[in-house]
Amino acid sequence: MMLRRLFSSSSSSAPRMVQQRVQTKLSLLSEAASTPKTRVVFVSRAAATSSDLQSALPFPVSAAALGDFKAKPQEKLYLYPSVDDAAFKDQRVLLVGLGDAEKVTPNTLRDATHGALSALKAKRATDVVVQVPNLQGSKLDAARVVELLSQASMLSNYQFDQYLTDAKDAYGDSKLHLPLEKVYVDASAEFQKNVAEQATVGEETVFARNLGNERSHIVNPAFMEEVARASADLPNMSVRVLQQEDLEKEGMNMFLSVGQAAVCPPRLVILEYRGNPDSDEKVALVGKGITFDTGGLNLKPTGGIEDMHTDMCGSAAVLGAVRAASRQGLKVNIVCALALAENAIGSKAVKPLTIVKSHKGITVENNNTDAEGRLVLGDAMSYVQKEYTPKKVIDVATLTGACMVALGEHCAGLFSNSDELAKKLQEAGTECHERCWRLPILPEHTAALKGSQSDSRSTGRGRYGGASTAAAFLQQFVYEGVDWAHLDIAGPSNYSAPKSYFPKGATGFGVQLLYNYLKEHEQN
Repeated sequence: MMLRRLFSSSSSSAPRMVQQRVQTKLSLLSEAASTPKTRVVFVSRAAATSSDLQSALPFPVSAAALGDFKAKPQEKLYLYPSVDDAAFKDQRVLLVGLGDAEKVTPNTLRDATHGALSALKAKRATDVVVQVPNLQGSKLDAARVVELLSQASMLSNYQFDQYLTDAKDAYGDSKLHLPLEKVYVDASAEFQKNVAEQATVGEETVFARNLGNERSHIVNPAFMEEVARASADLPNMSVRVLQQEDLEKEGMNMFLSVGQAAVCPPRLVILEYRGNPDSDEKVALVGKGITFDTGGLNLKPTGGIEDMHTDMCGSAAVLGAVRAASRQGLKVNIVCALALAENAIGSKAVKPLTIVKSHKGITVENNNTDAEGRLVLGDAMSYVQKEYTPKKVIDVATLTGACMVALGEHCAGLFSNSDELAKKLQEAGTECHERCWRLPILPEHTAALKGSQSDSRSTGRGRYGGASTAAAFLQQFVYEGVDWAHLDIAGPSNYSAPKSYFPKGATGFGVQLLYNYLKEHEQN
């Protein structure tokens, strides 16, 4: 299959598919060929005195202008040189208030950075310096401040604009602004690794966003396979693909049933990253990759079907995470499985109440063809555990609307058979503001899946507790002795409207969380 577009990514091994007009580059100011003319200066209330402000600026400004600035949270003031000096030609500073230093939180800095860069994009800035503030009295140390500014700089400066045909007209209106080309963090050389790491993880989050936002006439199972094959050129990575005939040989009949009506056949793509070859221990990441979900013969209605090209965001998240781990050289072994299929309708579509035998041997009755994600995941999880024997399995999926009803768009649902694994995932998510909330799998949820003519139903017996019964279904495919967690990202994977540095559409949720978890796992 020929790639019809190229992804924008700093990795030369990735298919270079340009889905933004500009791919932002993030680095230390010391790496810049020349200092940009535009600078962002964050100011706490204590540092808002005229003398303190003047010392933080690259050019002289009148005391009267500085006196107008009180450093209230999100307050902004543009400053220009008060003297006619060629050395300061075209320079400007955007002051951004943070409020009281002791009240500054990670989100204060993220939102302030997003607000600043959004304002500068509106003024058609291209290159910007972000000055790291001295937050004396804050609970955040210098390294953490650098990381937060870097993270927000990468993620707020995103816009999916692949299909805007006239750049001049599109960016001439009041809403769409060309993303910044380069953002430099003005920090000392000791923080170079912090900035570089956030740049890598940010790029892979954007990579996942692009996959999620691209439409399904481009992103189908074959396309995702090719993206994964190109990703295997990254350090210590290899790839295997189980095509339709391989799935048949392995008895992965749940998986096959989901994709049997699609023009593009289903497949299981497995990327293996060997970051610690001296160890046999592995972590498995399994992503739901339904490249379009019609609902099957239990067809989705208008209002629920339009954005189903994002039903593969789980596979995009795990792919982005393993790519980031490889690029950063994490000393951990990862098996990353992409369960790829299109849930299409047609004469070959699986029919409700069809009973199939799963890879694990459990017979399953398909009670609703729109509950397809759990079927591909169940077979994929079973295969990965049997073939690779990981000690930990984390699946990521846009699985249930019920989870969105429970938690909204702001956090993922977390289910696990391991308190320790659940705790570490929650901590990893809190670190990067990809939050998850633990939900239960009660005996009643498991009992609701008991079949009368099959070992298991695919869904519960009513509309209540749908996120928990879906998780209970997946738990049947967890092997003995394996720590397992399920992240239902149906809400935070795809935003209906922008929220701070999260854009409308695919958010790339899960890449940062999983990377943070893998990094912590490496250290322990």
